[in-house]
Amino acid sequence: MSNINLSEFNQLKKRLSKILNDKSNLEIEKLIESIYCTNNSESFEDLFSWLENLKNNLSASVEKINLNDLESWSSDKDGNFKHESGKFFEIFGLKIRNSSTREVGVKGWNQPIISEIDFDGGILGLIRSEINGLPHYLVEAKFEPGNYELIQLSPSLQATFSNIKKAHKGSEPKYYEFFKDYESEDSFIFKQWLSEDGGRLFNKRNLGLVKNIDFEQIGDLDDNFKWISKFQIIQFINHGPYVNPHLARLIFL
Repeated sequence: MSNINLSEFNQLKKRLSKILNDKSNLEIEKLIESIYCTNNSESFEDLFSWLENLKNNLSASVEKINLNDLESWSSDKDGNFKHESGKFFEIFGLKIRNSSTREVGVKGWNQPIISEIDFDGGILGLIRSEINGLPHYLVEAKFEPGNYELIQLSPSLQATFSNIKKAHKGSEPKYYEFFKDYESEDSFIFKQWLSEDGGRLFNKRNLGLVKNIDFEQIGDLDDNFKWISKFQIIQFINHGPYVNPHLARLIFL
């Protein structure tokens, strides 16, 4: 792995700015970040051990149960499966016909599909900070019941608006305070609605946000959060299914 210090980073940035004079300062920085590791505090091996340790010590368990045994979920009069709060998502059926571009042919098919209530999407927020002058990203080793191996590296904030509005009667998602201005056009270095898998999710999209935040504003991290370089995220992607699709997209945008 090729690490880079602040002096080398700035020198390389100056040289590239002269060659790539049509690129912004941020674009040049992100190019350097893809080639050199800016995290001089923790190696990839350190981070890999941290992630594996979280997996090995995860107390949560996931068990398949009958849909009819789910608490707070039931079918309505139309046969759609919903949460009692009227929030989160619902499951209903689709009938597809004349699908000549698909392998099943024009006869089409039927399937269930997941639809978010109100189609308001969610926020995928990635915090970028300079630590000792070098770019780092705040990621979460996030547990989701459907994740491959249960824990995957995720953005700083990954939450639907149902979660943000605390429809689950829990706490506000960590670091949401840095993304409350998501309607602003000037606060983010990246802001765009991103589409999701249309084979299983109906008209689903999430608001992707990347934001520069002063390192001092973040404070101490919970055990499942880490500062990591773009180079190291790419390393995790190249080693296997350790990075979820949301973080993988944001880090390359």
